[in-house]
Amino acid sequence: MLSSSLFNPSEFQPLDPTQEPIFPPELMTQSDKGQKQMCFKGERVTWIQPATLKELVALKSQYPNAKLVVGNTEVGIEMRLKNMLYPVIIAPAWISEMNAVQHTETGITFGAACTLSSVEEVLKKVVTEIPCYKAEVFHAVLEQLRWFAGPQIRNVAALGGNIMTASPISDLNPVLMASGSKLTLISNEGKRTITMDEKFFTGYRKTIVKPEEILLSVEIPYSKKGEYFSAFKQASRREDDIAIVTCGMRVLFQDGTSQVEEIKLSYGGMAPTTVLALKTCQELAGRHWNEKLLQDACRLLASEMDLSPSAPGGMVDFRRTLTLSFFFKFYLTVLQKLNKNHSGTTNLCEPVPPNYISATELFHKDPIANVQLFQEVPSGQAVEDMVGRPLVHLSASKQACGEAVYCDDIPHYENELYLTLVTSTKAHAKILSIDASEARSVPGFVCFVSAKDVPGSNITGIANDETVFAEDVVTCVGHIIGAVVADTQEHSRRAAKAVKIKYEELKPIVTIQEAIEKKSFFKSIKRINRGDVKKGFEESDHILEGEMYLGGQEHFYLETHCTVAVPKGEDGEMELFVSTQNLMKTQEFAASALGVPSNRIVVRVKRMGGGFGGKETRNTILTTVVAVAAFKTGCPVRCMLDRDEDMLISGGRHPFLGRYKVGFMKNGKVKSLEVSYYSNGGNSIDLSYGVMDRALFHLDNSYNIPNVSSVGTVCKTNLPSNTAFRGFGGPQGMMIAECWMSDLALKCGLPPEEVRKLNLYNEGDLTHFNQKLEGFTLRRCWDECLSSSSYHARKKEIEDFNKQNRWKKRGMCIIPTKFGISFTVPFLNQVCVIYVFS
Repeated sequence: MLSSSLFNPSEFQPLDPTQEPIFPPELMTQSDKGQKQMCFKGERVTWIQPATLKELVALKSQYPNAKLVVGNTEVGIEMRLKNMLYPVIIAPAWISEMNAVQHTETGITFGAACTLSSVEEVLKKVVTEIPCYKAEVFHAVLEQLRWFAGPQIRNVAALGGNIMTASPISDLNPVLMASGSKLTLISNEGKRTITMDEKFFTGYRKTIVKPEEILLSVEIPYSKKGEYFSAFKQASRREDDIAIVTCGMRVLFQDGTSQVEEIKLSYGGMAPTTVLALKTCQELAGRHWNEKLLQDACRLLASEMDLSPSAPGGMVDFRRTLTLSFFFKFYLTVLQKLNKNHSGTTNLCEPVPPNYISATELFHKDPIANVQLFQEVPSGQAVEDMVGRPLVHLSASKQACGEAVYCDDIPHYENELYLTLVTSTKAHAKILSIDASEARSVPGFVCFVSAKDVPGSNITGIANDETVFAEDVVTCVGHIIGAVVADTQEHSRRAAKAVKIKYEELKPIVTIQEAIEKKSFFKSIKRINRGDVKKGFEESDHILEGEMYLGGQEHFYLETHCTVAVPKGEDGEMELFVSTQNLMKTQEFAASALGVPSNRIVVRVKRMGGGFGGKETRNTILTTVVAVAAFKTGCPVRCMLDRDEDMLISGGRHPFLGRYKVGFMKNGKVKSLEVSYYSNGGNSIDLSYGVMDRALFHLDNSYNIPNVSSVGTVCKTNLPSNTAFRGFGGPQGMMIAECWMSDLALKCGLPPEEVRKLNLYNEGDLTHFNQKLEGFTLRRCWDECLSSSSYHARKKEIEDFNKQNRWKKRGMCIIPTKFGISFTVPFLNQVCVIYVFS
């Protein structure tokens, strides 16, 4: 039974329609005042915001190398993450001419400071008001903007900034180049208008725009009759991601024919700049739009859009394939439009085969719809009986309003200092020297902390195989060598970047395959055996062998690792505010590094902004460093890692390689399994043994395998130590199991769901680790799931759809999932642990 009365109306004040939220009047008075130039000067950067175009031109003449910044979506990243420094930054957001939108006879002119959101808004309105043939380019721009970053970025990022950044993987530059958009430039010498063509980009991140010139506006042209335009983008994920390859494609036909008058194919991601496929375009001009043109275009593009095997960004074969794939989609799209626009003309061009039409369809997401259902409790249920009641999380309102206090939200202490890590840039190397002399000249510098400053033990880690600070050798990129303490976060970051380290590089081991080749393993090899594997293979009708590799995964909790260490000034006592899942080890490791008993260290966790296993042990590598710095300085010390720092040093889910040999009968019944699991543990053992244990416990997923031989090996490599992650090895174990199960079903020629059901455990069966399954309802769950999902009817619909569509496919699968043994250390499965310090 459902109820809509999930709140008490009496708890809310009634709405007063006479009261309306208004904009604060004192702020409205600012609109009456004329804008004046503003200037802010920092230690190294001067920021200027001119009020008029004349002031802007004069400033650019005075500071030709100054960066113009509107949304700061590129320069901010360069300064923050790439150590770039721009002494003068000019912000033209107030310049009316650079925010204007003008409709002309040839197109729409946007001021270069117009945000992408405003461009999108204007174009969406225009395409509903003008003839369809004039809006081809606008539709292409809108299609690219659909997948351009997120709305927060589009709300501030400027059209001109996207052009002048000159990124070779820009989403919009190929569209603007293929359409022949016009750019208006201005300087002290006057204005000039240029076409954005193959000559505009002169090199990586370089254009023909002179240093003293400013991009004033961009004219995006109307398309002509007989002209067609498409834009495509391929990224690792569809939304909010940079492109792997992007393109803009335009073709103009001679009036009433399918003969190409002009064609422009522009690509991003295929060179250090956005490029036009000039040779291909020249060859295709004058040709008819048919199958022969398609074949020749693919041949020409394959030759012209070539990449070196060592090209930055990798994925060379994939990127080259995308250039052809995009043209094929463009070819079909244009063919479809030609047939539609010239339906009365006989034999103008070939029709698009019905099963090819899906290749011309743009991707559209279903609208997001969320429904939360609650079970209504019986009317007579006692108020104190919480069973079935929809209880709101205790921190929900604070989190929704942004009032929840996380570690870095704790108010700063008096005399508090900030710490930034100094980490290795080499995967495996000897440390020859550490020079912090340049860092000492940075304003606010307090001290450099390294291994010699550790008052207790520099040895740390779950298996005592790590160091607080690297001393003689670094074993991964991101290995902590030292830390800089300064009065502010900005000063500590600047000083940390100034620390110079000399290395003697050693040969690193990075992948599982390299570790296997060089026999680089942690010592403990895990094994679980059951039955007679050899006999099982002899009795099998078929034997399959194969392997599967699973990559790692970043935790990506919203709150990165953070620690505030507050020394108490007596007997080495210290209070640590930490974002951690493991207070005990945090306390233990900090005490060990400081050389004090554990009861001198108090660890507090207010709340965490996500953990997922990533803060179970790896927070300690930061916490111990901050504690040592606080001990040395005698002041409170704070450090919250940037996202790039966090991802660099903290490790993630273990990559796995599974090699299997499975014996089975003709009906799909599994008789015997031999499997070897290899995980990439990184440079220390951490929790890798436990992860491997759990992977082996899940190697069967939910299938009864009478004969099993399994081996689990943790590889020692020169990567940051991988660690706990939700599932803790279980997902890797089950994924490899489903890999060989799918291979098995394919070999037998049987429906996968039938083969899976045939091999499911039954009540009373023993697992490969000898657990008896009691009260076991798996088969009932399986049948109910098939029934409630209308699995077989939907599968038939999918098969029919796939027969009718050559390039767009659907699929559906049902697999069981097992949540097996939790912690492999027995005491961790207890309800609670109480420590008593004497």
